[in-house]
Amino acid sequence: MKNTNNITNNETAQMMTIEAFLGALLIITAVLFVVSQAPSGVQQADAQSKTQLVHYGEDTIDLLKNSPPPLDKPDYDNKLQYYLSENKFDDLNEFLNDTLPDNVAYNVELYDGGRYFPIIRNGYPSGNGISFNEIIVTKRSPAGGVGHLTGTSITYKSFDNGSLIIPMDEKQNNNITAYNLILKISNLGIPVYQLLQDPRGNESAGFMNWSLPILTSTDPWNGSDEPDTRPYAGGPYVIDVADLTSILKNQIRGWAENPIEVPSSKIDMIEFNSSMEGKNIHITFTLNNGSTKIINLTAGTPNITSVDGLDSLNDSEYLHIDTTSVAYDDLNKSKIIGIVIFNQASFDLTISNITVESVGKKLSSITINGTNYPATQNKVKIDGGLTLAHDSPSEKVIIHNSSEEIKYSHTTWLTGSPRIAVYPEAGTMTNYFSDSGISYTVLDSNNIVNGNLGNYDILIVPHTEMIEDSLSDVIVVRNMIDWVSDGGVLLAECASIKEIDDRVEDVDQDNHTWHGFIGVQEYFNTSNTIQLVGRSPYGDTLGKYLTDNLTGNDGARLHPLAQSYTEDGTLPGTNGTVSAFRLNITGFNPKNSIMAVPQNESSGVAYPKITFIEAPFDKGTVIYLAGHDQSTFSQQRERLIFNSILYSTTAKVYSYGLLEIRITMWYK
Repeated sequence: MKNTNNITNNETAQMMTIEAFLGALLIITAVLFVVSQAPSGVQQADAQSKTQLVHYGEDTIDLLKNSPPPLDKPDYDNKLQYYLSENKFDDLNEFLNDTLPDNVAYNVELYDGGRYFPIIRNGYPSGNGISFNEIIVTKRSPAGGVGHLTGTSITYKSFDNGSLIIPMDEKQNNNITAYNLILKISNLGIPVYQLLQDPRGNESAGFMNWSLPILTSTDPWNGSDEPDTRPYAGGPYVIDVADLTSILKNQIRGWAENPIEVPSSKIDMIEFNSSMEGKNIHITFTLNNGSTKIINLTAGTPNITSVDGLDSLNDSEYLHIDTTSVAYDDLNKSKIIGIVIFNQASFDLTISNITVESVGKKLSSITINGTNYPATQNKVKIDGGLTLAHDSPSEKVIIHNSSEEIKYSHTTWLTGSPRIAVYPEAGTMTNYFSDSGISYTVLDSNNIVNGNLGNYDILIVPHTEMIEDSLSDVIVVRNMIDWVSDGGVLLAECASIKEIDDRVEDVDQDNHTWHGFIGVQEYFNTSNTIQLVGRSPYGDTLGKYLTDNLTGNDGARLHPLAQSYTEDGTLPGTNGTVSAFRLNITGFNPKNSIMAVPQNESSGVAYPKITFIEAPFDKGTVIYLAGHDQSTFSQQRERLIFNSILYSTTAKVYSYGLLEIRITMWYK
């Protein structure tokens, strides 16, 4: 028999709770109404203004926490939990807009324990801005993200007239230089958005968004030129005008027009007749005014050490040689690569000649900016002058200004500048540094054993002959696995792919149902052109490729890693120890997204070979890029490296269960 007294008591208690809740709502609403009667603008004393903002913030959060969820969502405790767990950011924005006075603006961010992620942006806070934080317990959060906030599926975003556009196609002077600017902007705490586009071809071929027409002005600083509709491709980056102040805009302009640490020239290669290990090389730079700068290099194992010779001052003091970028070619120790030359003067510098001389080994040739100069009598002397331009227009980063509102459905953004680690030696990373000027830290096994990986967002493992010995330490491999599992991004190149996947399998074989991080089986060496791919609804060979590999994912389509301005989605091939690979058909990571594959001789897709692949691994990401050195082929191929680096801090909110919301309010 039912206990009716209990039922009656429960109903009475529920009625009392509802009455108390309604009473609280009336009190909060009354407080908000009283405060909303403050005059528009900040006319009160500063302390009084901030006190009012405190009331707004506290009362708004209380109202969200005390408001019940929709009737069809009874599993949630309140509206705040519902909005965040269900990715209802538009509804949250509407709630705040209806609740707060018209003269109060606000931004909303989520905090995952490491970084803040903007979800509502209404401008840049003034000096009277006040922030309010609240811990939220999310529910029903899918692995890898709250709602649909993942690196591959960011929803609709609009940008008002006056937003800045950084092209990444043929409109950009050098899109590797542009990455340098993008990273600097993200360091300011400003979201750098990217418009994601289908890389496989144009609309006439049945594909989407290869080219995006936007009405823009080529002068973003003065707005004096006539705007024109320009088709953008390759995933252009956008800075929302709502996030800019005049000070920030001027800072971005300074960086764009005077790129910092971007090379003026580069010695691509110094080649000898045999290994240079333990030998010396001397380089003398003579400038037009007769001043000199001398660099002495000693090639050891596994590094090159450099000692700057004495300058004769005058113009030579402005000539900077970046010896941190000097490295062996990992596959041929008779080559030294990556010496970068900077002009730090406020005027053009002209080097009248460069003399390169080796001690103990025969010098074969030197290559500067792609031009090869053969040696004579163990010495190369390059005459004729090498001009290092100051503020050369060809070195500036092109930025356009939007002349209309941009509405786009596939948008992602950077949440901060990536912290980059390289292990176990710099290898080909020195070439990428010399092209972009980005900074990174080289780690050794002791660093990884001591837990230093936790200080970085991405770990790059370039091709190196040291990798097999370095990964022999089980603790090193275990720490790498745990770091990736907890949210880190691993990028492996060339032969490192094979060694890493096999070692992860040895150490982690009982924790996942597939081989290693991704499940690589066979390895190939091919220099064929690569094709960016994605599943197509039109039944073409690209869709067939993914079907044959049983992945069932959308592959490269609308993915930050696969942005390219080539109309057919192809990039030059490469070679190396591992320049293509095949998945282990009996055990590979089922969530992988295939980015690129080599083409066969008839220009079709050479499936089931793969050259570029990404897969989630618990909360982290693993990226394998076949081929030895992307920088020796084209900046478009090199973009695969930089897309991967930026992807490590592309918007992803991990489902820790606990999230923190931060609402910043200020007077308009």
